[in-house]
Amino acid sequence: MLMNIEDGSYYEMAGIGSVIWHMLESPRSEAEIVDAVVATYRVDRAQCADDVRAFLEKLVASHVVIEQSEATGAPLPTAE
Repeated sequence: MLMNIEDGSYYEMAGIGSVIWHMLESPRSEAEIVDAVVATYRVDRAQCADDVRAFLEKLVASHVVIEQSEATGAPLPTAE
């Protein structure tokens, strides 16, 4: 369970979402996340990449994570 302290929204993370959230404890690129999920769950890479991208976009849009710029040399995205 996560809470956005800015607006009081609550988010429940279960299944793969929870796995991805825990992976964001340290900065990782989207590709690293996809690689780890595909290796662990034996899912179709293209579908996994689409699903991970959509999930990360929701987290960024909800201000639950901050997407760091590749220009700074930091991987994308990271948990706040």
